[in-house]
Order: sequence, then C-alpha cells, then structure tokens
Amino acid sequence: MTVPEQGRTKQELSKAILHTANHLFSEHGVESVSMHQIAKSVGIGQGTLYRRYSNKGDLCMDMMKENFDLFINEIDEYMKANVQLSVQERLNMVMRKIIAFIDKQFKWLGVVQSFNKPEDHKADFFQSPPYLYLHATICRLLNEALESGLIHSIDPDYTAHSFISVQSPHTYRQLRYVMGYSCEDIQDRFCSTFIDPLFR
Repeated sequence: MTVPEQGRTKQELSKAILHTANHLFSEHGVESVSMHQIAKSVGIGQGTLYRRYSNKGDLCMDMMKENFDLFINEIDEYMKANVQLSVQERLNMVMRKIIAFIDKQFKWLGVVQSFNKPEDHKADFFQSPPYLYLHATICRLLNEALESGLIHSIDPDYTAHSFISVQSPHTYRQLRYVMGYSCEDIQDRFCSTFIDPLFR
C-alpha cells in the first residue's frame, strides 16, 4: 500500500509523515501514538523518522506549523471577506478564532512543552512568525479603531501583545480544564472583558 521510502522525495516523505501523524493523533490521541506506530503506518524505518524528528514534541511542532499556515489563511480570508463589518466585530472574531485554534491545538502544545527542556534554548515565542503575524493583525485593527475615533487612546502594540499573552497555553489550560470554562465561555468572556469595553 505504502510507497517505498526510496521512491519518495524528501518533501513527499515529510508530507506523508505529517499527514499520517495527524490522522493517528486525531483517531487515538497524541499520548497514545508512538513514534514506532507512525513510522510503521508511513512505511518507513524508525531511523528515518528519528533523523527528521528526534521526538514526538518536534513532530508536533512541525504539525502545528503546518496547521498554523492554514490558520493564517483562514484569518486572511476572513479579513478580506468582511471589510464591511465594524472594527469591533472583526476584532472580536479574530480573537474568537485565535482562542478556537488554541483549543484545537492544545493537546499538541502540551506534548511540545513536555519535550521542550530549558537547556534546549528553543526560539522565543515572541520572536516567532505566529506571534508576529497575530500581533500585526490585531495592531492593524486597533489602529483602525483609533484612527476612526471608535476607542479611547490606547497603545496598540502593548494591547495586541497583552491580548495574545492572556491566551497562553498555561492560562488556557487553567481556564478550560481546572476552572471548567468551555471554549465558547472563554471566547465570550475574553471579548466582553478585553475588547467590548474599549468601544464604550
């Protein structure tokens, strides 16, 4: 069924690994799937898989990058298709989408964190493309609101950073799994606490 390892380009092999891991994680849960199971399902040796990904955390990080690229496209398409909506509506929806993305990716984030040791000196999230993209998108909306006189004088850079920081995985886990809020509850409370008061 599977294409021989040597018959695939590096790009095709990477795509096959990510697609297979995504399917297995969705079906069985991230914690239940082993690297051996992934390699076997892709039709490659474990050595080949480990040369690309030293552990499941690295694999999850790559999968999240692919998923974040899709998420960026979703945000961009939403922004282009809804220019007629008010800034408040668009800002609310962007934050709702960010929170929904965190909810969907949360288990993978947990795996990434469990494999991420302080001595590895991983790149700072606040310098990463996901953060920079989200910060710029939120800043644009806040600047539009300021220029239109819809909100009180604020610092868009600081506010955008705060919006993203409030939704850290640690904070989200506390809200979702310890305090018992649903994803929708968190979305509603974020918007009513942090966004809507700016426009009053």
